[in-house]
Amino acid sequence: MTADMEEIKRLGLDKLKFGDIVLLQDCDNTYGVGFLKGSVSIGVVVHSDCVKSGHGPGVTVIMTSKESVIEGVIDESANIGNYMEMN
Repeated sequence: MTADMEEIKRLGLDKLKFGDIVLLQDCDNTYGVGFLKGSVSIGVVVHSDCVKSGHGPGVTVIMTSKESVIEGVIDESANIGNYMEMN
């Protein structure tokens, strides 16, 4: 992550909530976390940002692909709680 608040706001990271479902571009989680151009992972936000750079927000990956076969859609209501009837 970055400590650049302007970039955080530009990307909308300041609006993330616990349970939000997010797409991670160029992030392959097949055998652990790694950068791989064109890969895509889907995850759930499980912990918040931290004052220590590089530590948050935290995401638990639930789906990954080495190729761009997963397409993301921006949906403001994409939160795991909405699918589990928790909200």
